[in-house]
Amino acid sequence: MSEADVEIVRRWMWAFVNDTDTFRELLHPDIEWMPFEDNNTPSYGLDGAMRIRNGWLDAWDEYSFEVHEILDAGGEGVFVAATIFGRGKTSGVEVDVHLYGHFKVRDGKVVYFYEYQDRADALKAVGLE
Repeated sequence: MSEADVEIVRRWMWAFVNDTDTFRELLHPDIEWMPFEDNNTPSYGLDGAMRIRNGWLDAWDEYSFEVHEILDAGGEGVFVAATIFGRGKTSGVEVDVHLYGHFKVRDGKVVYFYEYQDRADALKAVGLE
């Protein structure tokens, strides 16, 4: 991994909310994504990733996130710590959720994303425990 991979992950996270085309362009065709809200059940490929993104964004009347930390973990990937803020469309409930991610980049695109709710687990996964 490299600083370039960190920047790709940073752009991908920004595009998640702000730019559908850039988000899709930064997805590797072989993307494997394990979202925490689906008990980390893997989703594969571009269609699966877009389904996760669109389903998540459609659930919120207001949505934003703040990235606190992005670390290059060498050959193990990129670690991200962020907080997600939202207000549900239907319920109106406001949430803030801490999310930790293990990313891998291949060919300049995100090819792997495992979502954690526990920082220690995410750090261990990328070898930064």
